[in-house]
Amino acid sequence: MTPTPIPPCWSRAEIQVVAQVDAGGLEFGDPTADAVFDAVHQTVPLARRTKAGTQEPVSEQEVLEDLCQPLVSNEPHIRFITGRAGTGKSHLVRWLRVKAELTPPSLRENWHFVYIEKRNTSLRRIIERVLDGIDTPSAGSLRANLARAAAQVTTVQEAMLALLNHLHRLVEFDDTPVINNLSGQDLATIRQRTARLVGDYTVKQLWSRPGGPIERIARLAKNGHQADADINSDDLHLNEADLTIGPEAFIDASATFQRSIREFVSNRGLRTAIASVLDYYLPRATAEVFTGSSTDLLHVFEDVRSELARRNQELFLFVEDLVLLHGIDAQLAQALTLPARTDLCPIRAVIAVTSGYLDDRYATFAERGVHYTMDVERKQVDTKDLRSFVGKYLNAGRVGRRALSSAAQSGEATPNKCIDCSHKDRCHPAFGVTADGHGLFPFNAAAVDNLIRLASPNGFDPRNILREVVRAPLEVAEAELSSPGVFPSARFAAGLAPTRLTVPVELRDAINRQSNTSDAEISLRAFYAANPPVVDEQVQRVADILGVRLTELAEDDARGHTVIEPAPNVPESISEIDLWVSGRRLGTQASQKIRRWILDALAARLQNGPHGLAVKRASSNIIVGPLVVKPSSIFLPNAAGGGSHAPEGPAIRFSAVDRDGVVLKGILSATAGDLTGPNGGRWFFEMQDRLDKFESEIVAQARHEATATEVSQALAVLGVLSTVDSRNVSTPADALAIMIRPRRPDNINPSVVKFLDEVERHRTSALTVVRNNLTQRKGGGAPSIFDAGAILDKLLPCVQLTELPADIRDEANSDADRRGIKARAFHDRQANAVDILWTPVRSTLEEIGNYVTEGEDLLTTLTMMDNFVAQAHRASALARSDAKDHYDRLRKRVSGEQISTLSRFRRLVRSGPSASSLWDLLSDPLPVLTDVLAYWRLCDELLRSLRDTTPSTSGLSETYDRARLQRALRGLADTLEGLNR
Repeated sequence: MTPTPIPPCWSRAEIQVVAQVDAGGLEFGDPTADAVFDAVHQTVPLARRTKAGTQEPVSEQEVLEDLCQPLVSNEPHIRFITGRAGTGKSHLVRWLRVKAELTPPSLRENWHFVYIEKRNTSLRRIIERVLDGIDTPSAGSLRANLARAAAQVTTVQEAMLALLNHLHRLVEFDDTPVINNLSGQDLATIRQRTARLVGDYTVKQLWSRPGGPIERIARLAKNGHQADADINSDDLHLNEADLTIGPEAFIDASATFQRSIREFVSNRGLRTAIASVLDYYLPRATAEVFTGSSTDLLHVFEDVRSELARRNQELFLFVEDLVLLHGIDAQLAQALTLPARTDLCPIRAVIAVTSGYLDDRYATFAERGVHYTMDVERKQVDTKDLRSFVGKYLNAGRVGRRALSSAAQSGEATPNKCIDCSHKDRCHPAFGVTADGHGLFPFNAAAVDNLIRLASPNGFDPRNILREVVRAPLEVAEAELSSPGVFPSARFAAGLAPTRLTVPVELRDAINRQSNTSDAEISLRAFYAANPPVVDEQVQRVADILGVRLTELAEDDARGHTVIEPAPNVPESISEIDLWVSGRRLGTQASQKIRRWILDALAARLQNGPHGLAVKRASSNIIVGPLVVKPSSIFLPNAAGGGSHAPEGPAIRFSAVDRDGVVLKGILSATAGDLTGPNGGRWFFEMQDRLDKFESEIVAQARHEATATEVSQALAVLGVLSTVDSRNVSTPADALAIMIRPRRPDNINPSVVKFLDEVERHRTSALTVVRNNLTQRKGGGAPSIFDAGAILDKLLPCVQLTELPADIRDEANSDADRRGIKARAFHDRQANAVDILWTPVRSTLEEIGNYVTEGEDLLTTLTMMDNFVAQAHRASALARSDAKDHYDRLRKRVSGEQISTLSRFRRLVRSGPSASSLWDLLSDPLPVLTDVLAYWRLCDELLRSLRDTTPSTSGLSETYDRARLQRALRGLADTLEGLNR
């Protein structure tokens, strides 16, 4: 059966009024506001601070009696109400003011009340309040002075400029000798620099920017504080952070001023000193701008007190917050410390002041009064009183302002809206009532307790309770109650506990999987249960009315255990993962356990999968072919130990959500030996799915990198080194065989062997890469399952390489190169070997070039030399008798093959030897070239000796020209034939 909902029984507009976070939002003296105030007032604990610094508990009534007691001394009767922001100080001041009005007429008629409330109270309005009811000539003159000051600053913009101008004047011309810790020449220097800054037009513009510090201070002094806004004393001061300026705004300034600006921007100590000086003069400048330069609050109070003394009255001053008087608070402090005399009336005052505000500047003032504090622990307020506190605001929002005012004017008690409600019979048993009879709907008692605990963790904080327990949840309830199963949604108390810590992640995940009203159920378990997250009878009743179906969970078997008092702030049973999901940082120990378990599981999967990639552990990493999987590849946001920033490449990612929290809880459970985990082991199978996806990403990336970078480099190196094997290949299989095990020729050049020995480690690295990327280690054992499919198209091109291509050797900074292949180093060694091996070859060729010319037909020349030597020998024209034998021995070593070798190497030299030319020296050419050189050198000697002994046809001796020898061989042969004839 569809449940019949209970509709909202309050008005949002009324709740906004009655539950204002500060009593200052209710105008004092307005009948309606006074009725609302009376309807919501709740007694709270107070303490009196003794001279020894201890605290003695007191009641509101005792404070009232102390404040209103007959005065027997002429000393000012001052009472301070202190406490943290939001503890209800101004509320108590207002209550004291209301109760003081109800004291016996014999006392009340002698008091002149001055009430300074928070509600839109500017400095001008404060002084006007002090003058209220005072009609002396000086009071009239002062009112006129205030009006003139107000007329001069009609806008906030005018007020800002006036404030800065007054600051400039005070800084430059005041002669105060000490400001904070500055004095002497240090103070003089800071004054000068401060005056130069605050007097500059551009600086004024920057400091007067919208939303800036000067606008903030000017607006508060001119218009007062917003009725429903928190008052922060820091908003009325200047600090170094407020003085931010950018150097780029001063490009048109002089070089000297630009240097000064740069120093100001970069020197925080200088900014702090300048802010300290400006803040010292700020109250004085503020008072001069907004109350008139001739206004002296001390004189104002003396004038008022004189008039009241003439009337035989006492001045009774109520200040809702001393911060309101910033700019004139120092004068007020001085005025309130003056004892009464015949021409000055007695003073009694109660002043609310934030803890710590009365610093050394107000030491004398603070010592004159008695201090009551509202800084009390929440546990000092009874649970029933806290529920009554909330219940009164709920009731006031139901009754409404008009009915409250009407009842108050008729002298009736505050009405209880629940009495005549048609839903009371269902509502009260389910949701409960307070001790005053106010229904707690849409909360129950446990919800009120739990929400107050969250909203006020460090002490009784009525302001935040109103904001987070009353106003915000009621707005959600009003929008959702009309739809069964919706309230309380995830929006309910979202500002206090967005992740519902008291409901573990595994329960939230289970509820989300099974329930179509999961948000509402989780909220009920988190807030409405006396022993969260266990469902009790109270929660079941609430759920039935709200239309929320509760999931049957094993944890609910513990419903017999009931917690009556509110739970502590963070129950010890809350796990670290629950806290992490709620936004806390995951600690080092837990995050390391999670990452280690995931990496271990991943390594096992990879080592036992047929991926054709070697897998090994290296410290905390996993090396998969060319890819390194690090702990940072496991993305845990807001976690210690690294990996909290999204990594590049393959990664397994977790989010701070319930579902992932369950998985991480399971992992931590598994590290302790329990695979069942938080949800009966379901987390394990979900984790396996994630690991499967992660594994696939890693394998794909590793294969890509292997093919694209590391394996390509390795195959190129092996291909270059396979050049030593001169066998022709036509298939990828033959190519791979030669690359892995090339044969060396029998007559290999020893210098090439030396090079091969030097680069053996590069070859080993390349072979290791091939093994790691193209074979799979089964269980960490011997390699198996060779997989060359990914590189078949690369084998033939690689085996044809004689040096590394530029694109590969230029990848010197790649991960593959850093891991051991070092392609650039390999290429450099090959190029260096070429230089070493080619140097003697080049030198020998240069010597041969001295005897034979480029382009000469050497075979023809050999035939001519053979004829020449034979003819010369027959003609006994050779210089030595054994010259012919010597020539014949060398001639046998120079054949057509040697001449071809000479021609080939001369062409190689002309083209400029490259790294690939190393393989042209596989067989050492030096013996052949040396024989050729020896032969041509002998030819040169024979020709020269013949030339030297043969008479010239002209009868003159000719000088032998070696440079022309090669060009004259044919002519010499003709000469020899002529001699024979």
